[in-house]
Amino acid sequence: MVQLAEKKALDYFSSHNCCQAVLRTVLEEKGLMFDEAVFVGSGFGGGIIGRGEVCGAVSGAVMAIGLLTKTRYSDLAEHKQFTRETAKIFYERFEGIYGDSTCNGLIGIDRNDPEAKKKASEAGIYRENCPKFVQSAVNIVLDLFADE
Repeated sequence: MVQLAEKKALDYFSSHNCCQAVLRTVLEEKGLMFDEAVFVGSGFGGGIIGRGEVCGAVSGAVMAIGLLTKTRYSDLAEHKQFTRETAKIFYERFEGIYGDSTCNGLIGIDRNDPEAKKKASEAGIYRENCPKFVQSAVNIVLDLFADE
């Protein structure tokens, strides 16, 4: 299942941003996909509107965690608490692998600097790195919800 999910995530990443690819893959794997879900993540790619802040793959993972947590807790207070706890575990695992969870930190450039952004794109920095962030985010979330 994990290898298929990784392939699916990469396939989606060719036409979706990092957030959308993670969110869509996880929701499809868990049978919770709905048409509007992918649109929710539109502005989160590139570290939220391309600003280099929270990695879009991380944002998509946290969104997916919130939706997956709904299957366990319908009470809003319980849902919020469990989502935060689970998202914290996600962050710890992701940052444990990569040392950061921001797009700028992961890529090693300031995405607000047009020249640095252009050089990174020309050097293939995004193509080389972003797919592994997407795959890792999907894998971590699916692992956290493996029993469902």
